[in-house]
Order: sequence, then C-alpha cells, then structure tokens
Amino acid sequence: MRVVLAPLAALLIASGCGLIDDPSPNRARLTIDGAAGKTVRLIVSTSFVGTVNESGQTRLVIIKSDTVQVTLPYTKDYNIEDQQRFFAETARSAEDVSALHMQVFVDSRKQFDETGALLSGSPFRFVYMFNQLVTQDITVVI
Repeated sequence: MRVVLAPLAALLIASGCGLIDDPSPNRARLTIDGAAGKTVRLIVSTSFVGTVNESGQTRLVIIKSDTVQVTLPYTKDYNIEDQQRFFAETARSAEDVSALHMQVFVDSRKQFDETGALLSGSPFRFVYMFNQLVTQDITVVI
C-alpha cells in the first residue's frame, strides 16, 4: 500500500506546486500577410465538431463561427482555453490575391505556415483540436 501512495503523494505535491506543466492550449495567434490594403474573407471558429473518416479526411461541422472581411496585413490573438480547438479559413473576397502568407501559432508553437496565391475555390484552411487527430484533407460543413 505504501508503494502506491508514495508516488501518488509526490504527483499531488508536484501538481499543486506548479512543477507539472499543463499542455492544454490557451491562445491561437493568426497572421495573414499579403498585398497591403487587399481584403480577404476570414471564417474563425472555436465551436465545431471534427472527426477523421476511414479514408483519412477530416470532416468539420461548424456550430458557431465569425465571418468577416479583413484588410491585409492582419494579426489577431484568439482565446481557445475553454474549447481547446481552433478553425480558420482565409478565402478570396472580391479578387484574387497573388501572394498570401498565413500562419497560425498555438501558444508559442507554429502549427500552420502556408504561402501561395489565394484563388477562387482554394481557401487556406487550418484546424487544431487538442489531443485529436487532424489531417490536411478537410471538408467543412457550416
């Protein structure tokens, strides 16, 4: 009995003193760079359900999202502490953007870094779900 209690007591003491880091994320920082003054459509959500099917496709059902027109360059921090998930989609607004650079950092870790032309029907998409598998092949249902 003492053999089991000693490690358990040490774990409780360490977690109470802050010696064990909590790996769950607190924030996501989204940066979108491109031709200054151009606008893009941005969809952001922390309220969605996602699964990966047997063919390796991530399917998201968006429950609640914000859709806005943003002017480049754009940077914003989002609180994801409660939901521990983050979705961002940058799409063409009125005209093509020949060179776009989108990055997403979860806490301080770079999770997404994509550069290229933003054309009609080819949005940049990022999905993060803490401790859940996500693939690059993403289908979104809004």
